[in-house]
Amino acid sequence: MARVSIGLPVYNGENYVEEAIVSVLNQTYSDLELLISDNASTDRTGQICRDYASSDSRIRYMCNERNLGAAPNYNIVFEHSTGTYFKWLAHDDRLLPPYVEVTAAALETRPRTVLCNTTTEYIDRQGAHLGSYKSILANAGGDQPAARLAAIILPSHTCIDFFGLIRRDAMRNSLLHQAFSGADKAFLAQMALRGRLLQVNDALVQIREHPNRYTRESNSARMKLAWHDTTRAGHIDLPTWTLYRIYCRLVETESLSDRDRAACRRVLRRFWFCSWNGARLAADVLSIPFPRAVDLAFRLKYKLFGAPGNFLE
Repeated sequence: MARVSIGLPVYNGENYVEEAIVSVLNQTYSDLELLISDNASTDRTGQICRDYASSDSRIRYMCNERNLGAAPNYNIVFEHSTGTYFKWLAHDDRLLPPYVEVTAAALETRPRTVLCNTTTEYIDRQGAHLGSYKSILANAGGDQPAARLAAIILPSHTCIDFFGLIRRDAMRNSLLHQAFSGADKAFLAQMALRGRLLQVNDALVQIREHPNRYTRESNSARMKLAWHDTTRAGHIDLPTWTLYRIYCRLVETESLSDRDRAACRRVLRRFWFCSWNGARLAADVLSIPFPRAVDLAFRLKYKLFGAPGNFLE
């Protein structure tokens, strides 16, 4: 049984999946396993993954009979994992060799910390440096659950810390990856209620920016929903409202003192007045008759106010 499990869900990822696999195998931390769940790819993904699995016993390769959508596939790799710590890895991203060693050591020495990630480097299609990004995790490392919750749900950020290294005990009976746009925010909110979050300043993970990323290809609410769960293709949802309802349910059901629960409720009352969430709900409603309303709203927001978070360069 490995100490650290890395789950790699993939669909038609022949372009970058080999780099992702190699980045795991090159980790300076050796007590790990890599679980790959192939969502019935139609390109060379399966062959690439099988070749690596046949040559390294730390790799387990699974292939679904059909494309289930991203959410079920993300959850499959966790359900088949065994490690004390778990991390999701997108097929087009890469880890620098010390990533697991550094983040695992941080969790080992901080028992009240449930999730650790590092500063992120953005790279282009060829792997060239684009910029570095420091997320909001530094504001979610305190003792008070309400302060941690506020750090996660009130400011605008990219939610890349969904891909941090996470304590397995904290993930038990959790949301994991829900089937709606914004599920990463819901999961991070739950982790913030369950313990401290930590950011390591060194940029040890690379996220690839390219035209085929889900966030670039899925430019309508219906497309985003179908990406998360293929059985809901053509359906309509209101993801911002869904997200808020989940936040409310978490505050009521997570293990909190009466004082902390009351403080978290006060944070929730601020939600609609922060980060354009009220406007986002309006865009969700508009996306019913005009499917690209959300995508156009985000483009306008970024043009006027810039990308969310703290880009270091």
